[in-house]
Amino acid sequence: MMYILLALLNGVLIALARNLNGRLSMSRGAFFSSWVNHLGGFLFLTLMVLFAQGLQAPFTDIPWYAFLGGAIGALYVGLNSFVVPRLGVTLSTLLVIAGQLLVSVLIDVCFGKILLALDGKTLQLILGGVLLVIGFYASVQQAQKAD
Repeated sequence: MMYILLALLNGVLIALARNLNGRLSMSRGAFFSSWVNHLGGFLFLTLMVLFAQGLQAPFTDIPWYAFLGGAIGALYVGLNSFVVPRLGVTLSTLLVIAGQLLVSVLIDVCFGKILLALDGKTLQLILGGVLLVIGFYASVQQAQKAD
């Protein structure tokens, strides 16, 4: 239950951060907004690591590709800062979730967490992902026609 509540809290924090970044993006640009976001995150996490591990935080055993997560996260925040003011927080969030769902299924299939078989559960998962994308695409089209 605790993990479910933490995941929900994470969703709340993401929506709030998107809103804040989107507002700053409108006046200063998407990548400046992303930079401010990451500067604040860097300072916050630096304090958290120093508090939790002191100056003994090990950096020598980190594989080079682990740093790609930071670059991907920065691009994610920059893109969100650009998209949210134009599509709104709700639609942007739904589209991000659709993308996350599709790639998450692909990753879990590649790493053997989900076994693709032509059974009911797998077909429901695939159909659900496809319906999400179709529904979100229709929502975007409708929103664009309203503008």
